Amino acid sequence: MRAKKDPLHSFANLPPEIESELRNHLRVFSFAAGDSVFVQGASPKAVYLVASGNVKMVRVTPEGYESVLCMRGAGDYFCPVPLLDKGSHLGTAVATTDITLFSIDQDIFHDLCQRSPELLAVVQGDCLSEVRRLLNRLETFAFRNIKERLAMALLNELRHQDNGRSPDELRLTQQDLAGLVGASRESVSRILKEFERKGIVQLGRGRIILQDRNRLRQIAEK
Repeated sequence: MRAKKDPLHSFANLPPEIESELRNHLRVFSFAAGDSVFVQGASPKAVYLVASGNVKMVRVTPEGYESVLCMRGAGDYFCPVPLLDKGSHLGTAVATTDITLFSIDQDIFHDLCQRSPELLAVVQGDCLSEVRRLLNRLETFAFRNIKERLAMALLNELRHQDNGRSPDELRLTQQDLAGLVGASRESVSRILKEFERKGIVQLGRGRIILQDRNRLRQIAEK
């Protein structure tokens, strides 16, 4: 079982008084699997940090196409872009397991950012990291086939998972994976079954156990 992460580990090395204020303003909320924490296009009311469980951020186009922007696990917080531009949420946050969240009022968080260059630098750095991650993802979509993208996604998302069970277990549906790699659910299902036949993964209802990470890396790095 994995050790639980400090909910503020993303904001490490802050001045003690700022860290203390952040902790004092944390509120706790729980959501059941399938619940929406917030919806795409809504104005942000708070900053959310994942205490336990897993969350996905889903964006739907006007044509109805769905893409999974990212997955978040214990110790992570949601996409920082609305924290900087004060715009609307880029997607809908959906609990993929039962989750516990910490939240900090948006106005309080902005005030702390104004008072603490260190905190603002963390948020700006995370925003730039999100841009880099999305650029890498676009490159992956353009130059890698679905099998390679799927192998990369399985390895990348494992570090975000908080399932309280095996460190090799992913709590993901095949539909979520399809949204992550930009493919149809049918294509993802076919490749996963191929991986299972080769002993690379073991499939279950809403979960995937990685049995051969080295083989996945070999596929991803072709």
